[in-house]
Amino acid sequence: MRVNSKKENDIIVLSIQGRIVGDASMELRRAINGWLAEIPEDEKPMIVLDLDKVSMMDSSGLGVLVSSYTSVQKKDGRLVLSGLGRGLQNLIAITKLARVFDMYETKEEAVESFS
Repeated sequence: MRVNSKKENDIIVLSIQGRIVGDASMELRRAINGWLAEIPEDEKPMIVLDLDKVSMMDSSGLGVLVSSYTSVQKKDGRLVLSGLGRGLQNLIAITKLARVFDMYETKEEAVESFS
């Protein structure tokens, strides 16, 4: 799994590639926590997780998404998902997490949702 990050205005975009399973989930958790730690206390985190190139996710990957969402919420921020393929859409729907996450088809739509 690889995580590429960039900042668009004040929005952090994390583009994830590969499988979010097992140990890779912990790598993703560290990457997200690293970005959250860099955000000043007086700023609200705005994060897009671009999952367009994610081929597989297991329960540990879902756990990372939920814990990251919770961490961002505690700082009055917002975390959204983009680029979910059919498999990830089904996983999110089956686990009822579609009620929790704002999801967008493209990274651009997700970034624009913050305006």
